This record gives sequence, structure tokens and C-alpha cells, in this order.
Amino acid sequence: MRKKTGSATNRKKQLGFSLARKRVEDDSADWFVIEADLAPPKLPARAKSRRKTVMIGVLAMASLALSLPLAAKWSYEQIFFHNEEFTLRSLIVKTDGVLSEARLAEIANVSAGMNLMKLDLNAIRQQIEKLPQVEKVSVSREMPDRLNLVVRERMPVAWLCSPPLGIRPWDMERGFLMDEEGYLFRCLDLNDGMKSLPVVELFKMAEPTEGTRIESQAARAGLKLIIESDRRFIDHGMTVVELKVRDEWAIECVYQNELSVTYGVFDFSRGLDDLALIMEQTAGSGQSLATVNVVAEKNIPVTFLESDISSTSPESGGSGMENPESVDSVKGQKGPDEHEKHLRSILKGG
Repeated sequence: MRKKTGSATNRKKQLGFSLARKRVEDDSADWFVIEADLAPPKLPARAKSRRKTVMIGVLAMASLALSLPLAAKWSYEQIFFHNEEFTLRSLIVKTDGVLSEARLAEIANVSAGMNLMKLDLNAIRQQIEKLPQVEKVSVSREMPDRLNLVVRERMPVAWLCSPPLGIRPWDMERGFLMDEEGYLFRCLDLNDGMKSLPVVELFKMAEPTEGTRIESQAARAGLKLIIESDRRFIDHGMTVVELKVRDEWAIECVYQNELSVTYGVFDFSRGLDDLALIMEQTAGSGQSLATVNVVAEKNIPVTFLESDISSTSPESGGSGMENPESVDSVKGQKGPDEHEKHLRSILKGG
């Protein structure tokens, strides 16, 4: 065996290995085990210091990142939620209807002394909009101590009447008001203005529910007809008193001057134009219209009050109303003139 020298042993130590000779008991032979010394080399003092500094910086940044949001939240709560300056002292309610400030404050669950910043404005708005009389709500804070509620209520256009269901107008318990879109709500103040609203009579309908929209398309068209008719004829002393929905194709409108006009559901605007033209042409005839059916576009059937006809024709006796099939049969009782010819031309469409 070659003799080991000291230089060889030193080289092995420089490579980081140490040889340990261990005797392993075995029946067959003796074994020599070589163990590796895996200990990492020692870092210089300067590198250790730099590494320690980096670790401290990382920990400091992490602590700062966590503490800043917590500090901001604490400061926000101290400034707004625990500050007596933001205590609610004034509730300003603006509404265009009959709902009172006390009623709206009760529904919104808002009272003086509450913290203004803790109020959930969206929840307040949704709570007030649940009222059937309410169409739209706006809620806003006004620093430091004021809450503003702006409420737009549904404007009633007519009363609902349904004899088969026992629904009558001017009844605050069983009656329903309707706005322009056909939404149903109760009357909270039965004043003279509410009593003067027209009545929409509907025979075939499901049991109505407050806050829902009426299903009948003819009834919804009738509500818009009421608004448009009043806009055009109210200066002529013609306001709608009653509107009868017989079917889903035609509606009968009764005016304050007892004139009864039948309109088509889907083209009542054209019917209003025709009625305006007929009224203009008959204004100087000394006769009053009794019924007009503007469902037809040509040969429009009209009748006149018999009292007016009797005053111009001594042969016409009796009382009540004549019911001719068209304007021609009534006008035939008088001598034809240019006015009558022009009226016939209008009613026959040319």
C-alpha cells in the first residue's frame, strides 16, 4: 500500500471533504465509509451585514404596508363616525304630492341625532320607493349635518271603476287612483281636486293590487287619451268626465258638455284630430254635437242634440236625441249650403 503524504491530506481538506474511517461489523468483510462534509462556506462579515440590512428593510416595508390602511381607517372613523359635528340635525324633504315629512322620515327610519355618515343612502332611497304613491326618490348628504330627500310622487290622472269587483271612485279604502302609466295607488287626501278627476270604467280585469300596473292596454291608452284631450280641448270647456272601456279595440269618452266620442285604442291621436276639425266646422252652425264615432277614418257617424235641430226645423217635434247613421241624414233636414257641403267633405275624408 502506498504511503499517504501530508500534502495529499491537505488537498482533500481544501476541497471541503473529510474522510472518516468507520468500522462496520459484518460477517463478510470490513468496510470503509467516506462521509462528505457539506457545511456551507462561511460568509465574510460584510456580506452578513448587507444581508441583515436587506431583511430588516423588507420587514419594515411590510409593516408599513399593513399599518397605513389600518391607520387611515382609524383616522376616517375618528373624523367622520365619532365626530359630533356630523350629527344629523336637519332633514329637508321636498315632494310634489301629499306625502308628509313625518311619514317619509318614518319610512326612511331617519331621525335627528343619528350620525350622518353612517346613513345608507341607497337603502333609504329603496325604502321610500316601495311606497305605491312614489315614482322617484333622490337622497343626498349636505355637510355637515343635513340630509336632503327629494320625492316625486305619481300624479293621479283618473279613478278606476270596476262594478263587478266592487271598485268605486272616491273610495279611500277600496278605490284606486291611476297615474299616466297606469300604476295603481290609494288616495291619501280626498280633496276637491281628487273628486274632479275622471273615471275609467273597466268591466273585465283581474283583482287589482296597489303598486302594480293595470294590465288592460285599452285602459292605459285611455289614460293617455285623457291627458291629450284635456290639453287640446280644455279651453273649449271640454274636460273628460268618464271613459268607458268596452273592449280592447274602442273606448268611449264622455265630456263635461255631455258629448260622447268613441275612439280607437291604437289611433286615438288621429281621432282627436278629426274631432277638432268637426268641432271647428260645426261651431257656427248653431247645433251641438251629441255623439261622434272617430273610429272610422271616413264617413264618420255623428248625431246632434234634437233640441238644437228643433229650434231650426219646426217639423221636428219631441225631445231627446236623434240617432242618424251619419251626418248626412241630419243635415238633410236643412237646406244644403256651402257650410254643409264642406262638413260632409271633411267627414267623408275628401
